[in-house]
Amino acid sequence: MIKTLMYHKVQDFNKWKEAFEGFADIRKAAGELSYSIGTLHNEPNTAYVINSWESIEKFEAFVGTDDLKAVMGDAGVLEAPHTII
Repeated sequence: MIKTLMYHKVQDFNKWKEAFEGFADIRKAAGELSYSIGTLHNEPNTAYVINSWESIEKFEAFVGTDDLKAVMGDAGVLEAPHTII
């Protein structure tokens, strides 16, 4: 198991959160074990995700999918995510 932290700027956190939660089954099928989301203190347009994954390989395969890139665009993500593994 590994843990990841990803964060990025979004247009609207609530819109992003709805899209993120709508993608839950796909994340779980890809190997996600758990997650926590929120915004940075005093930065309501910086969304973060802390996940645990079955393996680094499953995480890397998931973040490379075109489906994820499309959902991020629709969710109002303004920049590429920053990732800490």
